[in-house]
Amino acid sequence: MIDFVFLRPYLFVLFIPLFILFYYSSTKKIKQQSYISAHLLAVLMKSEPRRSKINIPAVLFLFSCLIIIALAGPAIPKKTALVKSSTHTIILLGMDKTMHADDLKTSRLALTKQKLIAYLEKNKATNTALIAFAGTAHIISPFTDDHGTLAHFVEALNPEVMPKPGSSVPDAVKLASSLVTQLKPNSQVRLLLITDQLTVLQSEKIVNYLQPFNWPVDIVSVGSSTGSVVPLPEGGLLRTHTGQLIVAKTPLTVLTDAATKLKGKIIDINSLDHYLTDNQANTAPKTTHETLVYTEIGYFVLLPLLLMSILFRRGYILCLLFLISVPEYSYAKDPAFALYEQGKYQQAAELFQNVIWKGNALYRAGKFDAAISFYEKINTDISNYNRGNALAHTGKIKEAILAYNHALQLNPELWEARENKAILELWLKKQTPEDKDDAAIAALQNKDGNIEKALSFLKALPEEPGDLMQKRLQLQQKNKSD
Repeated sequence: MIDFVFLRPYLFVLFIPLFILFYYSSTKKIKQQSYISAHLLAVLMKSEPRRSKINIPAVLFLFSCLIIIALAGPAIPKKTALVKSSTHTIILLGMDKTMHADDLKTSRLALTKQKLIAYLEKNKATNTALIAFAGTAHIISPFTDDHGTLAHFVEALNPEVMPKPGSSVPDAVKLASSLVTQLKPNSQVRLLLITDQLTVLQSEKIVNYLQPFNWPVDIVSVGSSTGSVVPLPEGGLLRTHTGQLIVAKTPLTVLTDAATKLKGKIIDINSLDHYLTDNQANTAPKTTHETLVYTEIGYFVLLPLLLMSILFRRGYILCLLFLISVPEYSYAKDPAFALYEQGKYQQAAELFQNVIWKGNALYRAGKFDAAISFYEKINTDISNYNRGNALAHTGKIKEAILAYNHALQLNPELWEARENKAILELWLKKQTPEDKDDAAIAALQNKDGNIEKALSFLKALPEEPGDLMQKRLQLQQKNKSD
């Protein structure tokens, strides 16, 4: 049996005015015919009234019904196997001010963004994490296969959003190793270092640090060995603190030597997208993942209208309008979100790649301890807020308050965390020792709202992506210093 779904079922509400209109037109015609008797009407018209063989109102009614059904989007769901690479790639993206150098057109920064986004577009099957570094290193995104979001992060990055200038490659490598601890044992990992700077000392440090892990490291060189001066966005040229003009030269020899020692390859930024796409297609193991694809078949519903339209004058014009106005569409839906929306939270948790949503699904399933373990893997305002909710449900009230404090340190305007924290603190003050935890949990359970509401908070801020990125990295650096 073929399953049908409607992608826009809310449009069936159009049947209500259609039925009203059809009923009104039918009753009005009957009343008009009752004003003059049939034999008098024949005398007045000197002939019998002609009766059409086609019930025009009924035909128009059928036309309208078919149009509404087609607009509602009848579709056939079909499971499709998506091939995904089991290799986890960590991109280490250098963001020092030397990336503004214009020895590559239009600049090192612009070309790097263009090629990296193209690489992400062509490698959608890989799980990828993104780390940006200058004088300090920061996790921009943990492992995800949502490369569209990663591309937006890349667009928002620039040297001006980084808390400190410089090129601390060793710090970026150490931060990458902290991401790998979240993966299953024996997971295949590759590092992709994109930089225009690397000293011999830094090369030795990262080689010694990565030697026990046996992770291949491909190095993407940005810039030329001859280099160029560095024009700054605010005007002027990049200089040292003593006022000496800086000529940014890319150390190709050091980068090549480091790539060889790290069992990787040196790649020119101009060939980033083509080289890695071909290389990964041949060497990376693959896994399959099923997803639902909805194929809309509304145009089949309208085929009878094409035949019926010839019953009217200007029928060919109607045919042409129907032919050019109904395209075919296909929609893909993430099975994890589909299961989540159906309330099958445990199954959704097994499919989610994003740690926040995996924790959310376990939270909804009532497995709060498991949810906490995923929320602890990243340090963001939302993860700490959700962790506080889960801790409250397990009765760990004081730890929940601390989690809300962490969330507020990262984002003082997260009013949901402030409100939940106030509820817990109030109940801890007013209740007797044996009642404190249960009462606080009940207050949270009865509180309006849900944990997903907080996930859209940052999106609602009236700021540019680059401004949000800058504040986020500054907060991360402040927390590290504290």
